[in-house]
Amino acid sequence: MNADAFLHHLMSSPDYENQIVHVQHIPACEARFGELDKPLPPALQSRLESLGITSLYSHQAMAINFARQGKNVMVATPSASGKTMC
Repeated sequence: MNADAFLHHLMSSPDYENQIVHVQHIPACEARFGELDKPLPPALQSRLESLGITSLYSHQAMAINFARQGKNVMVATPSASGKTMC
């Protein structure tokens, strides 16, 4: 079931009647990639590559760079944008 079908199912359910008051579709945008100030440790780089991850998104690279500088980091991005890697 895709997201639209699931949302329609919820909105049609008596259990959720009048609970969903706004739906907004946000269009996809082009990915923006970032660069690390220094490479990841080889074992971590190898593991990421084995998972099919060959580039870091800009917010991931920034978070890693700041953390390596000893700075506090907070990341706020939409769902499925790679926050787990931060």
